[in-house]
Amino acid sequence: MEFTVDRNVFQEAVQRTLGIVERKTTIPILNNILIKVEDRSLRIVATDREIGLISDYGAEVAEPGEITVNAKKLHEMVREMEGERVFFSSGKNNQVRIVSSKAEFRIPGIQADDFPEVHQEDDVPFFTMPCRFLKNMIRKTFYAASTDETRSSLNGAFFKKDGVNCEMVATDGHRLSLVRGNIPDANEEGNNVEGIIIPRKGLNEIRKMVEDGDGTVEVGIGGHVCVIKKQDSMLRVSLVDAVYPEYNRVIPKDRGIEIVIEKKRIMQSLRRMGVMANELFSGVIITLLEGIIKLNSTNPDVGEANEEIAVDYRDGTFSVGYNVRYLIEAIDSIDDEMVSLELRSGGGAGVVKIPGNDSFMSIIMPITIVK
Repeated sequence: MEFTVDRNVFQEAVQRTLGIVERKTTIPILNNILIKVEDRSLRIVATDREIGLISDYGAEVAEPGEITVNAKKLHEMVREMEGERVFFSSGKNNQVRIVSSKAEFRIPGIQADDFPEVHQEDDVPFFTMPCRFLKNMIRKTFYAASTDETRSSLNGAFFKKDGVNCEMVATDGHRLSLVRGNIPDANEEGNNVEGIIIPRKGLNEIRKMVEDGDGTVEVGIGGHVCVIKKQDSMLRVSLVDAVYPEYNRVIPKDRGIEIVIEKKRIMQSLRRMGVMANELFSGVIITLLEGIIKLNSTNPDVGEANEEIAVDYRDGTFSVGYNVRYLIEAIDSIDDEMVSLELRSGGGAGVVKIPGNDSFMSIIMPITIVK
């Protein structure tokens, strides 16, 4: 096989696969990507057996064929090359030659016959969603998903769709983020989704597909897979086969004490509190006083931080402790200039949301901080 392709296009194409290919595996070919050319088309395929990506690009094809090569090494080579075009060829014994400008690399490949097949999944029902809308839902929930792979039901996000109404939820057992919304400009009410769990790794790859926020994607769900199509790329994600917790039970029914504050101001203060944090200690004590919200973070191994912010509050005094990183991540996901902190004494959960808007909420369980 032989082809020539724009170096920037090739570099970006290979880079998109790096989050999918398996680096810790006993099956060497899962470290590789499949490169296939025919006519004027270059196809790049990556899979870890649970997630698969197929992307097509334009190229000048001299000889059709297919080969698999190590994704990480190929990306490093193309990234360090100069010149506008890359010449790629494979010959006897699956040896691959890559040339750009005056630089040349030769690396071993593995024949494509051993590469796992990634199914196109064209027979599942699809619906259309703006990239910006899906990007926003993922950004407001992804950070709250559990990173503990042994808790499969929490190691991802729960998604459901009823007509044009969508809901996405993520939790790690200590906090929960929920976002609701109507699909903009939607003229379809079918293809309902009763509820699926998208694994964290798959959710991250979907996020990359919609990162630019431009245009729309086709979303298909069926047969325990989620398929995302955008332009000349298709992402196939195997769903988590588990029951998601009854998250509505976690949402506080009573109304707490609401403090509306400028996002930039509270973020700066919380980050200063976060300087005291380490792996063993990450707490911040929030104390409400008349006209003041006081922040305190005391770490015996590091030191102490204190700060006061003027707020409109005149209803007694109480203190509550939270994980400072959880607060920062929840508030950072809000795009508005102002945020609402709904606090509760007596072990009640705190809620971060947009003032006067219930489309998003992040629920954070309090922690006990001994000074």
